[in-house]
Amino acid sequence: MEIRKKIDHFVLKYLAVPRPPKVSEDKKLVACIGDSITFGAGVQGRKEKTWEYYLNEILGDKIQVLNYGISGRTLQKEGDYPYTVEKFYDLSRQLRADIYLIMLGTNDAKPYNWKKDRYHEELVTFSKSYLMTGGKVILMTPPMCFPEEKTGVVAFDIDEKTINDIVPEIVRKAAEELSLPLIDLRSFTEGHSEWFDDGVHPNAEGNKAIAGYIAEELKKK
Repeated sequence: MEIRKKIDHFVLKYLAVPRPPKVSEDKKLVACIGDSITFGAGVQGRKEKTWEYYLNEILGDKIQVLNYGISGRTLQKEGDYPYTVEKFYDLSRQLRADIYLIMLGTNDAKPYNWKKDRYHEELVTFSKSYLMTGGKVILMTPPMCFPEEKTGVVAFDIDEKTINDIVPEIVRKAAEELSLPLIDLRSFTEGHSEWFDDGVHPNAEGNKAIAGYIAEELKKK
């Protein structure tokens, strides 16, 4: 068991970091900042079935949607795998995208990572670091997580109440404090467990639905 944990740790920390996306110079850029839900983990044929891919199809050829998601990452610097230590954090800000969609919190909702006040403070600081690029920053609540039928708990050590109730509340509060637009995927995905094969990561159907909702919301922002 201990060897297995060490292997999982190595894979998540080193092998799960994808290559940076290639950027087109002649298009409006939408950068998506997040964890495995953004990366598209758990979806067969991931590259063409992430919500970013579907979103780009909807928005058209004049826009490029860039995926800066890394599996397992937390918003909190004190989490087990903080996003801010990754090259993607620096690269995505140096990009100076037109729009930043920020969605981090699912891995923060694990009991050994979670501190409510700290998450709020660091979300505000994290958002401000993207505002400094001059791009439009939009916060997104993570999708709803669903407990496994056999165990009655959410997979991957994620606390159900924290991710479904507390995290969305804090994301909304941070958006209000910074006067940022909010896209509420928590409310949108409620009641749609069929969009999540493992209760946490959207499947292809879920990603397509999420992309459609984000596209509609972007028209209002």
